[in-house]
Amino acid sequence: MSLTFPQETGAPQETGTPRHAPRRGLIAAIGMAELCYAAAGALPLILGLGLKVQEIAPTNKEAVLGFVAALGGVATVISNPLSGHLSDRTTSRYGMRRPWILGGSLLGLAGLLLLALAGSIALVAVGWMVAVTGYQAMVAGLTATVVDQFPAERRIRVAGVFSMCNMLGVVPAMALSQLFKGELLLQFTICGGLAVTAAGVLCALLPDRRLDPAERRPVNVGSLASALLVLPRHARDYRLLWVQRLLVSIGFALISSYSLYYLQSRVGMPTAEAVALVGLTTIASTLLSGLFAYVGGRWSARIGRGRPFVLWATAILGVTLLLKAVTASVGVVIVVAVISGAATGVYYAVDLGLVTQVLPDERDAGRYLGAFSMAKHLPSAVAPALAPVLLGLGSDPFAEGPNYFVLFSVCGLLTLAAAPLVGLLRGVR
Repeated sequence: MSLTFPQETGAPQETGTPRHAPRRGLIAAIGMAELCYAAAGALPLILGLGLKVQEIAPTNKEAVLGFVAALGGVATVISNPLSGHLSDRTTSRYGMRRPWILGGSLLGLAGLLLLALAGSIALVAVGWMVAVTGYQAMVAGLTATVVDQFPAERRIRVAGVFSMCNMLGVVPAMALSQLFKGELLLQFTICGGLAVTAAGVLCALLPDRRLDPAERRPVNVGSLASALLVLPRHARDYRLLWVQRLLVSIGFALISSYSLYYLQSRVGMPTAEAVALVGLTTIASTLLSGLFAYVGGRWSARIGRGRPFVLWATAILGVTLLLKAVTASVGVVIVVAVISGAATGVYYAVDLGLVTQVLPDERDAGRYLGAFSMAKHLPSAVAPALAPVLLGLGSDPFAEGPNYFVLFSVCGLLTLAAAPLVGLLRGVR
């Protein structure tokens, strides 16, 4: 008995819009696959990697964890755009995106199992890189389906669901880490298994198009190199969105690891209280991000305008960072977490929706969306090395210790600099 899936046949379409209306439940299936992917990718980052490294190399765990995390960052930056590019040229009988969505989830699970069972740092690094590569292949296929399956006017709304589920993925990851404390193999098996299951359900519902081999464009060294960083001259709006996403991502990558230290140094909180507050604000911010990603996407789609949402969300994020630069108050930290959580949800949902409308060529949706993801992930690989330099410049006028005034000021100004670029967009409202 052969396995069959709903298909769309025929030559590639410039618009990427399917010939038939999307199946009932397709948006929910895409969202659930994204939620499970995000949970599987976040679970090791929450505690798993740190615990595994501490078990194997307790004397120099900080340096080893940084090295392993950096390798994962490199794998992320490379695998997403390459997977997207190759999925655009996949001629499988099961469609263009299905092999990458389901295959990526299986490879990700294999990487998590290797990571959980690893007895050396080398195997930890290999396991994490395999997991990252698999899950980035999965998300490359997922993101491309937004363009493949929905017309431009519906993409911001779908992107809202997509972004909401991505942000909420940390919730089941945190729940599993607490429910099965110390049981990394069980945690990773459950989370990775859920991602495989969600990918399988989506593939069963997805009317994926089969690419005719005669229409397949070549894959060569030049095409692979261009997939890693492509800012075509004729795609002005795409370039603007790429640069503004890069600026915002640099700002947040610089401070992503310093929430605890900020509370200890700037606010003067004891470690136990600071840890509790970081946990509370992280959960609250994540839930608000997910909620406002959904609300922002629907609202933007309803009124047919996306630029004002991205512009104001970017401006709010920049202002909140500057506010933290010049204050030393627990109340401000909580208020900023709430406001920035809501703004982050709106920003990522609508920004993703906008970029799906200005792709240079929708036949290469995977390639261009993969390149766009680099604007988010690339700063995570380089910004952490710059943060200590900024913290060491001069003295903080608001507290003794590292100069968080300079760090948060630079982050805020970079984020604010991204806002005017949104106003220069011409092809979208």
